[in-house]
Amino acid sequence: MSANTNSAILHRSLEKEYPAASGGDGVYIRTADGRRIFDGSSGAAVSCLGHGNKEVIEAICSQARALAFAHSSFFTSDPAEELARFVMKRSNGAFSKVVWLGSGSEAVESALKIARQYHVFRGEPERVNFVGRLHSYHGNTLGALAAGNNPGRRKIYEPILSPAFHHVGRCFYDADGKGLSEEEYEDQRISEYEAEFLRLGPRTVAAVILEPVVGATLGSVLATKNYLSRLSELCRRHGILTIFDEVMCGMGRVGTYHAWQSLGNVPPDLQTVGKGLGAGYQPLSAVLVGKTVCDTFLGHSKGAQAFLSGHTFQGHSIACASALAVQKIIARDGLVANCQKMGEVLHTFLTTSLPSKFFENGGSLRGLGLFRTVDFGTLGDVCGGPLGKEVSQKAFDLGAAVYLCSPTVDAILICPPYIMTKVETKELAGTFVEAFKQVLASRSA
Repeated sequence: MSANTNSAILHRSLEKEYPAASGGDGVYIRTADGRRIFDGSSGAAVSCLGHGNKEVIEAICSQARALAFAHSSFFTSDPAEELARFVMKRSNGAFSKVVWLGSGSEAVESALKIARQYHVFRGEPERVNFVGRLHSYHGNTLGALAAGNNPGRRKIYEPILSPAFHHVGRCFYDADGKGLSEEEYEDQRISEYEAEFLRLGPRTVAAVILEPVVGATLGSVLATKNYLSRLSELCRRHGILTIFDEVMCGMGRVGTYHAWQSLGNVPPDLQTVGKGLGAGYQPLSAVLVGKTVCDTFLGHSKGAQAFLSGHTFQGHSIACASALAVQKIIARDGLVANCQKMGEVLHTFLTTSLPSKFFENGGSLRGLGLFRTVDFGTLGDVCGGPLGKEVSQKAFDLGAAVYLCSPTVDAILICPPYIMTKVETKELAGTFVEAFKQVLASRSA
């Protein structure tokens, strides 16, 4: 059954007919009309263990039988505590505490509030400004939307977004660094931050927020080699916190547990995670809190409420039990390393299989691990307009769901489950290439 015409749901699109997903098995989703769709984008980089994992399902059922929910203003719970210890241990000492939340947007909002409180606790209430980047995305709630700068999602809400959020240029060396060495390009980007701090007054800036690997707004664009370390040093000099948003790119997807570990290995003061944390089996996100921030909170509270915020479903027992099972499976089965290996298989297959016309017209491949983007470059200019939307639809028609990037770029994000085998990786890439070739052929007819 398609879901829109006769649906009581206000869907994302009022024109599109949505097939009903009725089941899932491994890297595939089944629809009610009998189709089998390769989940080539893990939904939106969410379903990192694929679908129907019996261990995770049993963890959910077992926790539901024991305790579904206890409000975090009265209680903690064993799964919430154990998951916190597990993630801290996997982070090699980068963080001291964690706050469990429901969505990536909630995590970003909470990170912003923690940063604000940190400065108030330190006697610097004048720090009210946040600096993000152009062509970034941090979530759909008003604070998260203000922190980001995805033009399409932001435009209609611009008049009601907070003026406390400011934006500097993106870090996209391949597109913007023509004629510059990577170091020279970094010089420009870091100087832009410093100029913005000086414009606002460095002592009025609370934090910077950025995606170490930009998600669907630009399509898996990596920070340059020393960008994160240089920015972190600049922020420390001015007493400004760093917030790394890894809701989409984190928790193993790029081939390291945290994306910043692949990009200079400099941890942030605060980090948001989600999506791959719980693999979609239950909604769960988090803020990971570094020692500097944590020590300030613990030193100031003296038994009083430390974090002036809270959500009803914060630290939800079933969600934490589910994510704990997910994280244990990822660690046990070496799935972070598998992301790295299968990412190389995917990249190699696409490099050797995409038609020459793609590369001749500025087409490019980028990303890390199983967070890869096919950017059509200027090819759309010579064959009738942007290709991404049509290629993604054709791929879906052929049996593979891939993620269309924002209109900022003509590109498609491929980010399948961590459990991919070599055969499955080639199957997904082959379907994508076939879809692309069919769209090119139809444009030439």
